[in-house]
Amino acid sequence: MDIMTTLKRIITGPEVQPIPNLGRNDTCWCGSGKKYKGCHLETDARKRAAMRSSGPQQGPMTRGF
Repeated sequence: MDIMTTLKRIITGPEVQPIPNLGRNDTCWCGSGKKYKGCHLETDARKRAAMRSSGPQQGPMTRGF
């Protein structure tokens, strides 16, 4: 990793991984072979709810002016 990539990650913070939109009976995205509803559905639903309730995200170096 070069210095510019490292500095960019320090300034902008960690990358947010998108939550996949799958049907309940689809195979889970994690590769376990289980159905999505029995594996990660509840966890992903909690993440979506937390993202909705927290509002827009501000980076660590921004000010609320």
